[in-house]
Amino acid sequence: MGLITHLILSGGERYPMLLDGEGMPDYWVTLYITERLRPSLKQTTIENTIRSLIHLRLWESLNERNLISEISRERFLSESDICSIRDHCLLETRSLRKWHQTTKNKNVFRLAVNAPTSSQHFQSVSKHHVANRLVHIADFLYFIARTILRQRSNFSSLTDSIDDIKKRMNAQKPKGLGDKGLANDPDSKAPPPEVFEKLMSIIKEDSPDNPYKNVGVRNRNALMFDVLYETGMRAGGVLALQIGDITFRDNCKIEVQRRHDNSLDPRAKQPVEKTLGRTIPISEILAKKLSDYIMNVRSTIPNANKHPYVFVTHKPGRYQGQPISDSSFRNRVLRTATKTNPELFEEITRHGFRHNFNYRLSKKIDAHNERARHDPNIEPIKPKEELQIRKQLNGWSSDETAQVYNLRHIQELANQLMREEMDDLSKHLNRG
Repeated sequence: MGLITHLILSGGERYPMLLDGEGMPDYWVTLYITERLRPSLKQTTIENTIRSLIHLRLWESLNERNLISEISRERFLSESDICSIRDHCLLETRSLRKWHQTTKNKNVFRLAVNAPTSSQHFQSVSKHHVANRLVHIADFLYFIARTILRQRSNFSSLTDSIDDIKKRMNAQKPKGLGDKGLANDPDSKAPPPEVFEKLMSIIKEDSPDNPYKNVGVRNRNALMFDVLYETGMRAGGVLALQIGDITFRDNCKIEVQRRHDNSLDPRAKQPVEKTLGRTIPISEILAKKLSDYIMNVRSTIPNANKHPYVFVTHKPGRYQGQPISDSSFRNRVLRTATKTNPELFEEITRHGFRHNFNYRLSKKIDAHNERARHDPNIEPIKPKEELQIRKQLNGWSSDETAQVYNLRHIQELANQLMREEMDDLSKHLNRG
């Protein structure tokens, strides 16, 4: 179905590209990326679009179709085709591809065009994932049709049919995308705070349960978790952290900066900070740990002095001294830690640390306002001020985003108010 590779251009730009079975760039996908996506979108967004197009290619393979060839012959998708692609977009690519690999050389019936979800072999994806796939596919087919057919003498008579492809495809997006349902459950965003506390105790350097064997790796990994926990930064921001971003003395802080397409970063898939640049105060203890790692551990790793990134690969080999990749952090750092107690830690994700940070921030603001109630010298933090604090520390520009990251605390307050109301009602009934 093709392989995604990431080129690093001379100016540092990351260029995701789809290669065909012979290792050559896929012509139409590459043209689409270059003309439609590259001018305005970043690496991760382009890669996600390519994955949607790979999923479309899988549909073509399963149904023995070639949509580009059909479009060149002025044959457009039927209503049943669009419904079939919609249902196909409900399914996880990996499980569907696995099924296809095990059956394509056997004499079996073809995957049902209209109802592929009937099989229990396939995992499904979220509504938002389905919607994104349909948008990507619709725009790609619209681009292909206009590009191939625009030189035809009858192009003006075909424009309505071309526009109709996009319109009908987008109309198939799942209903209820604005209603997140269980996504509003704080426990669906991150496990309870005590779970994170337990994980942090396990990955301490001197913990007998620490799963990392090498002393330097223990130090590095514990420190990455410390930064995630204390600052609420995204994992991409931690992996993109440079030595010059840290103030080690007097008002210790970390400068979170956006550095997309940085020519100093040797990683093809560059981890980046998605939110706005900002300054985050850090404790003197964390600043000292970072300084000790840089001066006493990182400095001894070969090739680490060739770039400014803080966290580097320690293992000898081709990548020794290079900045840690996103996949290495996900699979060798976080997954190794969560496997120490799968039942307890299975719901911990990198992004969960961000939700946990905001929950603890809410508790700190509550504690400050509680002190202000009893001490006239302390100014309480008003709701608008709290919102500005939260936006500043998290790098948000939107007020609404804060609501998602404060779900657990809001639910706790709601439950507390309900308990107080029920207690008052009970007292009233007893008096009655």
